[in-house]
Amino acid sequence: MIKMIVVDLDGTVLNENKKISDNTKNYLKKLKDKGYIIVIATGRIYASALNVTDYANFSNYIISDTGACIYNRLNSKAIFSKFIDLEIASKIFEYYDKNCRFIDFCNKDFIYKYSDEIEINKVIKNVKNKDYIMNNCKEISHISIVMKNNDDVMNVYKKLVNRFKNIEIIIMQDSYSDRKWIEMMAKDCSKYNGIKKLSNYLGIKNEDIIAFGDGLNDVEMLKKCGHGVALKNALPEVKEVSNDITSYDCNNDGVINYLKEYLKEYLKEL
Repeated sequence: MIKMIVVDLDGTVLNENKKISDNTKNYLKKLKDKGYIIVIATGRIYASALNVTDYANFSNYIISDTGACIYNRLNSKAIFSKFIDLEIASKIFEYYDKNCRFIDFCNKDFIYKYSDEIEINKVIKNVKNKDYIMNNCKEISHISIVMKNNDDVMNVYKKLVNRFKNIEIIIMQDSYSDRKWIEMMAKDCSKYNGIKKLSNYLGIKNEDIIAFGDGLNDVEMLKKCGHGVALKNALPEVKEVSNDITSYDCNNDGVINYLKEYLKEYLKEL
């Protein structure tokens, strides 16, 4: 019997315009009020996850930074966190060159964007100063490297993997874009490992978890959770490992339309 519902954000409960519908927020809130544990599992930092979901009042917990941190939504306290070693982080600046658009150094509250580009966002600090970033972003939950061309991503990825053995390094892509980029977290951090830590903490069995996703960092989560569901718009690699696929995409409330059908025998009144 399902007890925990895990949802990715971008391309899953957020549409292509990075908005969440009132229908989705309201329905998930009703499920939360009925006793279901609603969990957001995202590559975003905690502050960004709150920002794009109108403070995520429909959720109980937020697994941020692709599993590096787990927060209790009620009080914003971390129940788990694992950060990138600062000595390693300081070396990542070397990968900013003419082929790189930007490197993001992230903590709970801010994204420190190392770039010649300027992006206006309440959680982004545009800083082209290594010392400033290292002095102000000490608990680095993840680092993102975005290249100007997809062709350069694999080349940089291979260099990073060969050099840094003590961190997790993945290639990321969301379903609504052809753009690929590199994500780095502390060793053994992933969405599924975050879910395992949280479910063990709450005493919930893996078989009682349903998870929804669309992008490359959702593959392991959907493959290993009790019931993994890919959005209609998900990447082929995601659909391939999932137990099921939604009939509606992220622009048409795919998650909640699936849940209404999947849980109907338990929630007839909803």
